[in-house]
Amino acid sequence: MVNARFHCGERSTPMISEFFIALVKAGLPVGLASYGLVWWALRNDYLSPAGTIKSFEQEAKKRRKDKNRKKEGDTLHRKWLAFGGGFYGVVGLLTYALVELREIRDFVAQLGGFMELIRNISFDLFVELFIDALQNFIVAIAWPAFWLGEIRSNHIWIWFLVAYGAYWAGTQLALRQSGIAGESTD
Repeated sequence: MVNARFHCGERSTPMISEFFIALVKAGLPVGLASYGLVWWALRNDYLSPAGTIKSFEQEAKKRRKDKNRKKEGDTLHRKWLAFGGGFYGVVGLLTYALVELREIRDFVAQLGGFMELIRNISFDLFVELFIDALQNFIVAIAWPAFWLGEIRSNHIWIWFLVAYGAYWAGTQLALRQSGIAGESTD
């Protein structure tokens, strides 16, 4: 009989521990981001109220395709919709933020600190930052591949289920606080 705690010669984390780690590292950020994005979008009329998550996601998709409405809203919501809106957009936006923050941290450290960064400001620096931002956008669009490489787990499915559950809960809470959850508009 094979010990369930060993996989391919490596020690793995028990599933219950993996669940709680995923809850903190994936569920909490995705749930809070989902709640914040949906609540803010509804509060500021960036998106029309919808009774269910499915109808809310359909409204986000319509807005993404409408050239006039696409330009409405703040930068954060336009970026969320650029990543596809819904669950995919939330995780894409969080991935983009994480990758950008890592890049900025590494970039400043490579130059020798913030003051050195200010001394080295040039056109080439802005071009390099622009190219890095485009590359990071591509990484964020392909977030499933990014996170498969980042998460070291034998139970990767737990991470995705926790993240989606947190998205659902955050979105549902925002819809309820807007007074429209459960009211079917279909």
